[in-house]
Amino acid sequence: MAMPHLSSGGIINILPLGKIINSTPTAAIFKDEHLEVIRIVLTSGMRMPTHAVAGPITVQCIEGEVDIGVDGANRKICAGDLLYLAGGVGHDLTAIVNSSLLVTIALLER
Repeated sequence: MAMPHLSSGGIINILPLGKIINSTPTAAIFKDEHLEVIRIVLTSGMRMPTHAVAGPITVQCIEGEVDIGVDGANRKICAGDLLYLAGGVGHDLTAIVNSSLLVTIALLER
């Protein structure tokens, strides 16, 4: 069953998933005209190939460790780290260990 998107004023817990990380899917938390927030869950070794979005994004590591390739350089983010990327910047993700990320995307008008 898909998780319903939050409505204005809604609350969701984004604490680390811990033991249930393997059974928790990636899910959009909410999306409106200008902003989208997604919880990405990556199990150890899982990779997201290079991609980019039009607007700026932040990637906050809630738990685990993830290698993020940006502009030909790799950066490791760990629990508590936040990475900012300008719009259009290509990036890829590889989970070093089971990890969850909170991704915020500014949606640009087209």
